[in-house]
Amino acid sequence: MFRQANLKALVKFNSAVSSDILDSYEGFVLDEISKEKSEPSSKTFAPSGFRCKRKMWFRLRGAQPDIISNPDYTLDFKAYIGTYCHTIIQSNLKAMLNDDWIEVKDYLKDNPIPYEYSIESSELESKIEIFNPPVRFACDGIIRWKGEYYLIEIKTCDYADFENLTDPKPIHIDQVKCYSSLLNIPKVLFIYMDRQYGGMKCYEYKVSLGDMKDILNQMSYIQNMADNNLAPERLDYSDYMCTNCEYKKKCKEWG
Repeated sequence: MFRQANLKALVKFNSAVSSDILDSYEGFVLDEISKEKSEPSSKTFAPSGFRCKRKMWFRLRGAQPDIISNPDYTLDFKAYIGTYCHTIIQSNLKAMLNDDWIEVKDYLKDNPIPYEYSIESSELESKIEIFNPPVRFACDGIIRWKGEYYLIEIKTCDYADFENLTDPKPIHIDQVKCYSSLLNIPKVLFIYMDRQYGGMKCYEYKVSLGDMKDILNQMSYIQNMADNNLAPERLDYSDYMCTNCEYKKKCKEWG
């Protein structure tokens, strides 16, 4: 069955000036995205992509990302929306919990970790850099709930994805295992927010001592492979992590 096209929805401008402004703006944004994506990564592990050993190997070697011919405006916009959602949740948690919202730097002062690190704290979020193993990540928060400490991990998703969610996503679990292992906080609360309507879901997760040991062993393995210029195993190219990977072309060259 054919539907009549909604021509009004296709009209993005109504004059030469409005057309020029829109083209200039969209072109500027896409150029900025391309510049950001083309910058070599810092030679550190990124827990958000830790599920792929090959990707972490490229990062440790400071590899130049692939040239992006068609940057994804929508994906970048969703990331900005996600940042604002984080701020909403963190602000409300801090107001609700008062003294049980724990500043990361204060937690680490009272519960030292066996790594040299630096920490850059804002009012709600802390950026942590550990020097060996080399890791950079942002901690969404630490709370104390009924005497127990929990690592907070906030994620946002589209409405349809949110509606089908019944547990933490595996890729997010892999990411949090890194945080948990390095900060030595086994208990985690995943907070998911629907970007469209603001609905929320919360799932508890516990990282085992075995998982922590495995994460640290994997980091050591990838570091050794990088030092010896040997590529570790990769994910199957059909894996969802490969779709938008910034090293996709280089990965294929390494086999």
